[in-house]
Amino acid sequence: MTLLDQDVKKQEPKGKKIILFLLIFLIILLILAIVMMAALGGKKTKNLTLSVDDSDIAIEDGLLITDENGISYISIQMISKSIGYDYLTGEYKKYSEDATNSKAYLQNENQIIQFEINTNKIYKTEPKSDLDYEEYTLNHNIINVNNLLYISLDDVNIGLGIKYEYLQNDNKIVLKTADKLTEEYKSNISAQTDNQLVDISKEYNNEKALSYNMLVVSNENQKWGVVDSNFSTIIGNRYSSLEFIESVGVFIASDENKYGVISKEPNKRPIIDLNYEEINIINNSPVFYQVKLAGKYGIMNGQGKAIVNNEYDSMGYISQSTTEQNVLIIDEFGKNKETLLVVCKENKYGLINLSDGKAVGNCILDKIYAKTENGEKKYYVQLQEKEFTLDSYIESVNTTTVNIG
Repeated sequence: MTLLDQDVKKQEPKGKKIILFLLIFLIILLILAIVMMAALGGKKTKNLTLSVDDSDIAIEDGLLITDENGISYISIQMISKSIGYDYLTGEYKKYSEDATNSKAYLQNENQIIQFEINTNKIYKTEPKSDLDYEEYTLNHNIINVNNLLYISLDDVNIGLGIKYEYLQNDNKIVLKTADKLTEEYKSNISAQTDNQLVDISKEYNNEKALSYNMLVVSNENQKWGVVDSNFSTIIGNRYSSLEFIESVGVFIASDENKYGVISKEPNKRPIIDLNYEEINIINNSPVFYQVKLAGKYGIMNGQGKAIVNNEYDSMGYISQSTTEQNVLIIDEFGKNKETLLVVCKENKYGLINLSDGKAVGNCILDKIYAKTENGEKKYYVQLQEKEFTLDSYIESVNTTTVNIG
């Protein structure tokens, strides 16, 4: 045996050990990989669920969809009953069916919400209201898929007045109505001892403030104020009443039977000081407030500037006839698209141009009313039992004709 043979024989056991170690290491890695794959395979993704006010809702085909940009939508029609609305096709107070489902509205005893496809504008009003629709802007357009209208989940807070939350760990969509949110905040309010808050307003208009992360709350002295969702003060508790006006984003406030208008922005002076016996919004766009002082009515604009002095007995005409319609505001009238207000003094009616606050003639008319003719609203006046179109009356005033008969 040579010396070389002896060296080879000495190295053989060492090489076998290295190979055996590598095989054992690879087997361990393979076992670990199998275990990890089994663990991952056993962890199934949870199915998507949906709840409204803590009650689970079956996710039917078409209820939820996602577009090519990853934006999630919910069917307005399919969710309507669960959030307290009736769903109707077409336009509110337009008595015709819309087979294409391009327009629809939700309705309950407090509110009507109008939708139209391919636009991010929606419109709200109240049943029996004489005010124009309030316009709101969404983040995404209303869309139509398979003859169903959809609103994005990101827009349901303003569009439907409900809170949306996605719980990723549970793969769950949570929707809560204003009533449910009020109930939950009220259960937590006792912990806010520093503010001595005791109650949350359940008035319908005040519950709308929840969509904007605001709560109308009272303290132990039954004075009302506004806090955010973390109970930080926005408006101090110093008012006998507060009413949120969603279309304008302000609060009509009262104290000691005097009314004013308060901004929702913290630390700002009132838009209208609490000096008035009554305040109502009579137009949404532009905003006009009807204010009452010493028993007489006037008008202020959205900035709190007086447009019409407090000198009128009432505003608007209320018809006693089934063929004549009430009139308060006449929008975009005539070639100059003027906004006209009906006023009354000593049982006689007149008109005010709200763009400059000037009277259109004197308060000499017996009536100012509207009629619907061939689907179009037309305006008339009555003077000494004679009927004239509003156009002819204004033309006569502008040409200083005394006898328009």
